Amino acid sequence: MSSLIKAVILILSLNSQANWEDWNTTDKRLFKAYIAGTTLDFMQTKNSVVKTDAYIENNPFLGENPSADRILLQKLLSATIIYKVFNDIPSSERRTGLLLINGIQWGVVIKNESIGATFRYSW
Repeated sequence: MSSLIKAVILILSLNSQANWEDWNTTDKRLFKAYIAGTTLDFMQTKNSVVKTDAYIENNPFLGENPSADRILLQKLLSATIIYKVFNDIPSSERRTGLLLINGIQWGVVIKNESIGATFRYSW
Protein backbone atom coordinates (compact mmCIF):
# COMPACT_ATOMS: atom_id res chain seq x y z
CA MET A 1 0.00 0.00 0.00
CA SER A 2 2.87 2.39 0.71
CA SER A 3 4.15 1.84 -2.83
CA LEU A 4 0.78 2.87 -4.21
CA ILE A 5 0.74 6.00 -2.05
CA LYS A 6 4.25 6.89 -3.25
CA ALA A 7 3.15 6.36 -6.86
CA VAL A 8 0.13 8.62 -6.47
CA ILE A 9 2.25 11.35 -4.89
CA LEU A 10 4.80 11.16 -7.69
CA ILE A 11 2.12 11.19 -10.38
CA LEU A 12 0.31 14.11 -8.78
CA SER A 13 3.55 16.06 -8.82
CA LEU A 14 3.25 16.14 -12.61
CA ASN A 15 0.63 18.87 -12.13
CA SER A 16 3.37 21.19 -10.94
CA GLN A 17 5.14 21.10 -14.29
CA ALA A 18 5.29 24.53 -15.92
CA ASN A 19 3.37 23.61 -19.07
CA TRP A 20 0.49 21.76 -17.41
CA GLU A 21 -1.37 25.07 -17.22
CA ASP A 22 -1.13 25.33 -21.02
CA TRP A 23 -3.12 22.13 -21.51
CA ASN A 24 -6.83 22.62 -22.14
CA THR A 25 -9.40 21.11 -19.78
CA THR A 26 -10.26 18.16 -22.04
CA ASP A 27 -6.63 17.15 -22.48
CA LYS A 28 -6.06 17.36 -18.73
CA ARG A 29 -9.07 15.11 -18.15
CA LEU A 30 -7.83 12.64 -20.77
CA PHE A 31 -4.41 12.46 -19.12
CA LYS A 32 -6.01 11.96 -15.70
CA ALA A 33 -8.15 9.19 -17.22
CA TYR A 34 -4.96 7.56 -18.47
CA ILE A 35 -3.47 7.79 -14.95
CA ALA A 36 -6.63 6.20 -13.52
CA GLY A 37 -6.43 3.39 -16.09
CA THR A 38 -2.76 2.74 -15.46
CA THR A 39 -3.42 2.69 -11.70
CA LEU A 40 -6.18 0.10 -12.16
CA ASP A 41 -3.88 -1.94 -14.41
CA PHE A 42 -1.19 -1.83 -11.72
CA MET A 43 -3.64 -3.00 -9.07
CA GLN A 44 -4.98 -5.80 -11.32
CA THR A 45 -1.49 -6.99 -12.18
CA LYS A 46 -0.27 -6.79 -8.60
CA ASN A 47 -3.23 -8.79 -7.33
CA SER A 48 -3.26 -11.41 -10.09
CA VAL A 49 0.39 -11.93 -11.00
CA VAL A 50 2.33 -10.96 -7.89
CA LYS A 51 0.04 -12.13 -5.09
CA THR A 52 -1.58 -15.23 -6.54
CA ASP A 53 0.65 -16.44 -9.39
CA ALA A 54 -2.62 -17.30 -11.13
CA TYR A 55 -1.59 -15.46 -14.31
CA ILE A 56 1.54 -14.88 -16.34
CA GLU A 57 2.38 -11.29 -17.25
CA ASN A 58 2.59 -10.77 -21.02
CA ASN A 59 4.33 -7.40 -20.93
CA PRO A 60 7.83 -8.10 -22.31
CA PHE A 61 9.30 -5.23 -20.27
CA LEU A 62 8.18 -6.82 -17.00
CA GLY A 63 8.88 -10.52 -17.49
CA GLU A 64 6.52 -13.36 -16.58
CA ASN A 65 6.52 -12.89 -12.79
CA PRO A 66 7.41 -9.28 -11.96
CA SER A 67 7.55 -7.84 -8.47
CA ALA A 68 5.11 -5.13 -7.41
CA ASP A 69 7.99 -2.65 -7.22
CA ARG A 70 9.04 -3.41 -10.79
CA ILE A 71 5.48 -2.96 -12.05
CA LEU A 72 5.13 0.32 -10.15
CA LEU A 73 8.45 1.62 -11.47
CA GLN A 74 7.47 0.76 -15.04
CA LYS A 75 4.09 2.48 -14.64
CA LEU A 76 5.69 5.63 -13.20
CA LEU A 77 8.34 5.72 -15.91
CA SER A 78 5.83 5.22 -18.72
CA ALA A 79 3.47 7.89 -17.30
CA THR A 80 6.35 10.35 -17.05
CA ILE A 81 7.49 9.66 -20.61
CA ILE A 82 3.95 9.92 -21.95
CA TYR A 83 3.45 13.23 -20.16
CA LYS A 84 6.71 14.66 -21.50
CA VAL A 85 6.00 13.48 -25.07
CA PHE A 86 2.46 14.89 -25.07
CA ASN A 87 3.64 18.08 -23.44
CA ASP A 88 6.09 18.67 -26.31
CA ILE A 89 3.70 18.05 -29.21
CA PRO A 90 1.28 20.69 -30.55
CA SER A 91 -2.03 20.81 -28.72
CA SER A 92 -3.85 20.00 -31.97
CA GLU A 93 -2.13 16.57 -32.02
CA ARG A 94 -2.19 16.01 -28.26
CA ARG A 95 -5.88 15.12 -28.16
CA THR A 96 -5.47 12.35 -30.75
CA GLY A 97 -2.52 10.88 -28.88
CA LEU A 98 -4.31 11.01 -25.55
CA LEU A 99 -7.38 9.32 -27.01
CA LEU A 100 -5.18 6.60 -28.51
CA ILE A 101 -3.20 5.96 -25.33
CA ASN A 102 -6.42 5.91 -23.28
CA GLY A 103 -7.96 3.42 -25.69
CA ILE A 104 -4.95 1.14 -25.33
CA GLN A 105 -4.76 1.48 -21.54
CA TRP A 106 -8.47 1.00 -20.92
CA GLY A 107 -8.50 -1.89 -23.40
CA VAL A 108 -5.90 -3.62 -21.24
CA VAL A 109 -7.90 -2.94 -18.06
CA ILE A 110 -11.10 -4.30 -19.64
CA LYS A 111 -9.26 -7.37 -21.00
CA ASN A 112 -7.73 -8.05 -17.58
CA GLU A 113 -11.15 -7.82 -15.98
CA SER A 114 -12.70 -10.12 -18.59
CA ILE A 115 -10.17 -12.90 -17.91
CA GLY A 116 -10.61 -12.58 -14.16
CA ALA A 117 -7.44 -10.59 -13.37
CA THR A 118 -9.17 -8.17 -11.05
CA PHE A 119 -8.74 -6.70 -7.61
CA ARG A 120 -10.96 -6.13 -4.64
CA TYR A 121 -10.64 -3.09 -2.45
CA SER A 122 -12.28 -2.95 0.95
CA TRP A 123 -12.29 -0.17 3.50
